[in-house]
Amino acid sequence: MKKKKKSKQLIEFIEGLHKHIIDSPQFRRDTRTKSETDIQRELRSLIIQYLAIEYKKKGKKDCTQKANESFYWEGQEGKYGNQKRMLFASRNYPDFIIKKPYLVAIEYKKSASGSDVKRAIGQALMHTLSDEFDFVYVLFHDEDKDGKISGFQYKLEDSMESKIIKRIWDDFNVFMRFTSFKK
Repeated sequence: MKKKKKSKQLIEFIEGLHKHIIDSPQFRRDTRTKSETDIQRELRSLIIQYLAIEYKKKGKKDCTQKANESFYWEGQEGKYGNQKRMLFASRNYPDFIIKKPYLVAIEYKKSASGSDVKRAIGQALMHTLSDEFDFVYVLFHDEDKDGKISGFQYKLEDSMESKIIKRIWDDFNVFMRFTSFKK
């Protein structure tokens, strides 16, 4: 596996995407009564919106069309649905794919269980370790009533969780962020 280098532009792109999503008034904070599929459906438009903004900044004509052409979601008909290789007797499908300007798999997970964070990390690692994607953005929605999962972000930088999040970014190109309905 040859790790794709992170440019300043790529870092700004992924951080910008995260900020665009969580700062949007359309982003649902309390997801406890909705399914993960429902939330993913809502995220689709926010991601396309962000891509259109990025294309507009670059002076592209018909930014919305370009954004739609650069984006794929799990279950959409098209080439990405049929091309996945088998890994451990199953196919590895991200929730969303940004094809351009960078090849980014996007995973959205929501849960009140820390075990699901570990599953999300494992799934994200498979995306880059398989060489099918250069980068992965994972957005994990903490549904714990006390925000215990996402709360580690506010602990000391030397917490084990912080070290893991940093290492999966540094070593495996997995950008993982947490949000919570507790703001």
